[in-house]
Amino acid sequence: MMPSDAISRWDRLVTPLANVLDLAFGCHHSHLSRVFTLKGRSYKVCCDCGKDFDYSLQKMSIVRPRRVRPALGHLRIRHS
Repeated sequence: MMPSDAISRWDRLVTPLANVLDLAFGCHHSHLSRVFTLKGRSYKVCCDCGKDFDYSLQKMSIVRPRRVRPALGHLRIRHS
């Protein structure tokens, strides 16, 4: 297990990297489906590429995805 200061340093490094990768390679289409709610998860789907986006029923908007970050989090586990 990593100390909390190492985790916060890791997050400060990974979050900007994840944002840049999402900006460069993420879905940029605007043709989205209606909201689906299955098994307690609400989301919309891009009709062009099939990517799904989490949707907040409280805010009535898409929750900005951080899908790259969890994938990079596996590196932290392997790195330690």
